[in-house]
Amino acid sequence: MRWIGFCWLFALLVGCTSIDQPKPPSNQFAVYIFDQDAVPGLGPTADTAWQILQAVPLAQAAFTVTEDLLLSYHWPTQTITFTNPWGQDIRDAPFYMVGGHGAFIVVFQEQRLFGGKVVAAESPRRFDYPAMALSQDFILMENPALQGKLVYSFHPRSAVMYPPQSQFLATDPSITEAVKNHLRQLGKLIE
Repeated sequence: MRWIGFCWLFALLVGCTSIDQPKPPSNQFAVYIFDQDAVPGLGPTADTAWQILQAVPLAQAAFTVTEDLLLSYHWPTQTITFTNPWGQDIRDAPFYMVGGHGAFIVVFQEQRLFGGKVVAAESPRRFDYPAMALSQDFILMENPALQGKLVYSFHPRSAVMYPPQSQFLATDPSITEAVKNHLRQLGKLIE
């Protein structure tokens, strides 16, 4: 009888403990950034790049822009600003964040939306898939308010210059609207 009572008490405690455990958020927005070891190349076309980015495990990301690090998402220019965990300016960040050797994947609710190459604004590279470009203004640190932050914009493909974009690169309009609403609820959307 004592054993049954102990088992009942144990089951009750385990059951209560699991109820009190916080659940991870179901609407998660993140940008996974990979170094050249995890993603050594993306191939010549958008199709080859996306096949590679669909297959790479997210756990191999060298860095992840989480909702906690994300400071703002400026929707009209498709620009994200997030905390620089490495220091005050880009010189403190690893090479894969600026040198054109990094790759990225934007994820929402565990779904990969789009991805491509991480580049600096003056990058001479040409490719036919999305770019996550670090702006020239940011590299020169002309704005002291940007210290301790990193600023990137998303673009449909590489370019000599990266003019502001106005279109979220996910192909499904309902997902685009869901991302926008989620960022608005977080208070991190600039419209």
